[in-house]
Amino acid sequence: MGQPVKLSDELVLEARGTAKVAERSIAGQIEYWAQLGKALEPVLRGDVAMALRQSGEARSLSEAITTVNSEAGRKRVVNYLEERPYPHFAPHPETRGLLIRTEEDGTETIGRFVNRVFEASDA
Repeated sequence: MGQPVKLSDELVLEARGTAKVAERSIAGQIEYWAQLGKALEPVLRGDVAMALRQSGEARSLSEAITTVNSEAGRKRVVNYLEERPYPHFAPHPETRGLLIRTEEDGTETIGRFVNRVFEASDA
């Protein structure tokens, strides 16, 4: 049996937009998000969860989607990827489909992912 719950207008508005794309009801979308959060909470270390809450960089899903293909959105992705542990990957500037893998010591290898495994290329 369902229970009435008070939700912020912002959350309901976000759920409405996302639910339409995902072909869910608004309630179904919010339940889906709750299930994801419930599944992820034990996996997140306490310090990571706290850092996420305090980062102040939280933005609405609709804002993130509308800016993803903008200069600012691409810059956010590049910054995020540069902060990740090595190796780093970047598209090959001359050959579509190839990547450049950069190790922490600066070693670069050209290749591609095959079945989720990076394989060096002869190119």
